[in-house]
Amino acid sequence: MLLKNLLLLGLPALSCYGAVIGKGQPHCQQLYFTASVNATTRDLSPAPDLSAPNAVVTYLQALLKEYNTAPNKTRRGTYTFAGQYCKAHGNGHSALQVLAHGSTYTKEYWDRGAWGNLSLQNSYQRFAAEQGSSTLAVDRICNGRSSHPDPQLDCQLTTSIEAFHALFSALRKGTASKKIPVPEELVFAGHSAGSITVSNHVQKYPHDVDTAILTGWPSGPIAQSFAAAYQARRNVTPPASPALSPDYFPAKIGDPPRFADLDQGYIVSTNASFRTVGYSGSYDPSYPVFDNLSRGTFPLGEISYSGVTSFPAFTGRVIVATGDLDSFAWADRDVIEDSRAAFPSASSFEWIHALDAGHLVNYHRSAPNTYRKIFQALGSRELVREPGLRKWI
Repeated sequence: MLLKNLLLLGLPALSCYGAVIGKGQPHCQQLYFTASVNATTRDLSPAPDLSAPNAVVTYLQALLKEYNTAPNKTRRGTYTFAGQYCKAHGNGHSALQVLAHGSTYTKEYWDRGAWGNLSLQNSYQRFAAEQGSSTLAVDRICNGRSSHPDPQLDCQLTTSIEAFHALFSALRKGTASKKIPVPEELVFAGHSAGSITVSNHVQKYPHDVDTAILTGWPSGPIAQSFAAAYQARRNVTPPASPALSPDYFPAKIGDPPRFADLDQGYIVSTNASFRTVGYSGSYDPSYPVFDNLSRGTFPLGEISYSGVTSFPAFTGRVIVATGDLDSFAWADRDVIEDSRAAFPSASSFEWIHALDAGHLVNYHRSAPNTYRKIFQALGSRELVREPGLRKWI
């Protein structure tokens, strides 16, 4: 969920090469893009055989120590982005939100879950469409139906940023897809590792998007202060970081029916209880079960997902939405002010507490209320404002 990194570089080129209509989703369709990327990554040591118990954890611990001193390496590649585009209902305004999921998840996090049967009320994409905002949820490179290149060298934060830069450049020019009109406004929204991508992206490419939405954020030192605040205020110890679960195995071993063709550097946890870490408060108890059965993979290169912790280059709007029971990213007012200070040039900064929710904000019963507050911050003219919504800033 929350992991570690460095900085960035690259050359964009992107094209859309196909589209099919998503089943049962009259306003949504599946789109595929190709992105040519030039990124500077860390040249990490090759992985040994990871099939033995604890081999993945041992290697991850070694990578974490090695990462900051590993030499830079230029990586070039052409990758496929898979996305689900949901067009706004009615005329709507011409804003487009691009949505990036967290680690071990896929673009379906923003709709009905990878198991495909999440309550419609939990779908951010459907809610956005009703508010007049089109969305494009994408599988980050190395995840879902997008390309799966070298999991150590090509699945680092720098590569993801350059791939998204290629996508945003094409969206601005109208060359991404004939299905997607040129937007007047671009919003980049993320969850967890997706939010780390968003925050680091808007620091390197501050003119790519107009608004950044960060859910299940932040990372690095700020995340540590969140955990400390959680512990102090609630007199409990936050769950240990799941990043080094002893039940990690190569996905081809841990879930061969789904991942037999993947490199051993794409890993999964075989412990079903691991999937419950993101849930707290009020949620359907069947969700963690189905969530685990449809879990995604964690490429080893995602240990790079932390990046910088100050974003002075971005001058657009910033909206942060965090579960008030999220042990990864819980905050009191002091931490909120510290986070506000991380975006000193932002035109506005708003913090939203998702009530009675853990890290997976979209998968809790309060999700519709959280979405409403996000769209209040975005200024949706069609928003139905309901009583009883608390506002923290």
